[in-house]
Amino acid sequence: MEEIMMQETSSRSALSINAQQSDFWLSIGERDRSPTVTRIRSRSLSNPNEYIEKYLLLDPGNHPPAHFKNKMSPFRFDIRQKFEKYVENQSSGLAKWQSAHHSALNDIFFSYSALLGSHTFYVLCLPLPCYFGLFEFTRDTVYIIGYSIYISGFLKDFLCLPRPRSPPVHRITLSEYTAKEYGAPSSHTANAIGVCLLILQWAFTSASVMSTQKIIMTILAIVYCLTLTVGRIYCGMHGLFDLISGALIGLICFLLRMILKYTFIDFNCGDLFWYPMISICWGLTLLFNHPAPVDVCPCFYDSVAFVGVIGGVELCDWFIKYYDFSLVYSIDYTTDITIITRRLIVGVIITVIWKYIIGKPLIYNFLFYILGFDDDRELDEHDEPLPGDRECKLFKGNSDVNIVGRYLIYAGIPMCVMLISPPVITFVANYVY
Repeated sequence: MEEIMMQETSSRSALSINAQQSDFWLSIGERDRSPTVTRIRSRSLSNPNEYIEKYLLLDPGNHPPAHFKNKMSPFRFDIRQKFEKYVENQSSGLAKWQSAHHSALNDIFFSYSALLGSHTFYVLCLPLPCYFGLFEFTRDTVYIIGYSIYISGFLKDFLCLPRPRSPPVHRITLSEYTAKEYGAPSSHTANAIGVCLLILQWAFTSASVMSTQKIIMTILAIVYCLTLTVGRIYCGMHGLFDLISGALIGLICFLLRMILKYTFIDFNCGDLFWYPMISICWGLTLLFNHPAPVDVCPCFYDSVAFVGVIGGVELCDWFIKYYDFSLVYSIDYTTDITIITRRLIVGVIITVIWKYIIGKPLIYNFLFYILGFDDDRELDEHDEPLPGDRECKLFKGNSDVNIVGRYLIYAGIPMCVMLISPPVITFVANYVY
């Protein structure tokens, strides 16, 4: 009886929330009757998407407490309620700030600069320092960003806290995908803080960096950090609590990476034949023990991707050291434009071929026909809201084959950079250009 009453209360609260939302649309003179999103502007290079949700409950995290209490353990629900008070009344203030600083130029700048924290940006740009001879910097970046993504995604799905409500906040983005995640903590901010600190640490401890370069790198790091962080508020994606919690995650991941790196400075994974198995088991354990969100939230597969990249770096590093190869370690530091251009062209082409052409069919055929995985991908195929929906869908589970497949595909990116690109670069330098 208590459960039935709670469900009825939840339903009435949900209807009340959507009724209030309907009143908002009537008050502004609703012109677009699409049940999901009202577009203010169309997408183009000079005109990014700006929209506000017609139905508040289409955004995950906005349901009343009873919606979550039925689907969380008492411990988890109590934690969520303690943190929800920091985000539940933020939307009006954020909307006023957003309105005060709104301009077409800011829309373009912050929506496109958000790509500096996007999935595709990291896929293409994280390997680039390797081609300058800075593999250790790339390795540090992978660990910091990878675990920042995982921890922030873990907490998002554990807490199920909402983004700032729209309306009154306007969403300004190039992709609706990112707007359908929970709010706190901000993964963009976590990455920005972690990368900024790493650049500053590297600039001021590296003997090869001149004073002028240190100044330039410091300015660029701070601008990068502030742009991504402030942009999350301007674009209506996060509030102050989201940013603060994200910044703490970035700081913690940076500090842990530095502590472990210099504590185990003489550690050689090539001395341990069982190291690859430990690395794979650790990564898959993290992924298969990730908390299940109450509502559908797409951020989990970003965690899968980055845990896969971390695993790929560790496996390739073990292979190089165990068999006494040089490969990525043979790429010396250089500032020669011709050499760098050659390395970048070869490296990016190989990475793109793996990620966007051969990786997925190769890995999925291996999983289905060699390992005998069941095809459960339908679990991920019906997550998007349908035209008649007024609420986001409940989470029903993730596809096991997609988790393992995505993990292996992204583990293949370090393989392209660390194992395949170096000999191809050498061949091109000797016989082609």
